[in-house]
Amino acid sequence: MNWLDTETKAILQREDEPPLSPPKVAEFGLVLGYWGTNQERLVRAVCRINACSRPAALTLLAQPWPVTINSDLTEEEATLGQFELVCCAGIAAVVRSEVAEQADREYLKDLLQSVSRSPEFRSVTVTIDHVPMTEQGERFIDQFLGVDLKRLQELGFPRRFRMPAKKARIMKHWAVNVGAQVHENGAEPGAAPNAASPHR
Repeated sequence: MNWLDTETKAILQREDEPPLSPPKVAEFGLVLGYWGTNQERLVRAVCRINACSRPAALTLLAQPWPVTINSDLTEEEATLGQFELVCCAGIAAVVRSEVAEQADREYLKDLLQSVSRSPEFRSVTVTIDHVPMTEQGERFIDQFLGVDLKRLQELGFPRRFRMPAKKARIMKHWAVNVGAQVHENGAEPGAAPNAASPHR
């Protein structure tokens, strides 16, 4: 699937940009402040972002937070990296490369704390009513939940999950594209499945 479609980019960039967020230039840094409880998913995300080995990702994540995941990314790479981290319930900021490389830890910590307090990262409950047993359905569940779709089917639907609001919006957006039915608690289920879907 093409996770960097226009709407996904808009959701990722919805919160107010911090003072030193990047202008439209070529070099960006990705700084991780907080993440969910599944470290294996986070390690996999870092391996994807940096095209590195698992030991290299583990060494990077063993540093005190906030962790600069990479300080030499293009805008598209940084956006994709932020998406990978959001899928792990990670809170990450995209900043100029020089900020990621030169700012002291306390500044970066304050920046990430500010981002974490935004409405984009409030906790919401998402209900999954249906996911088709297709390759796209399997990738969808693996990307957003890190679980096996067959196992999820065995447990039965509907199933509820807590996650940041930003992740929930992206998940609902892509649910339509893969033919899944996902909605936030108290909201109406999403539109009917759309048979057409881009490929990753």
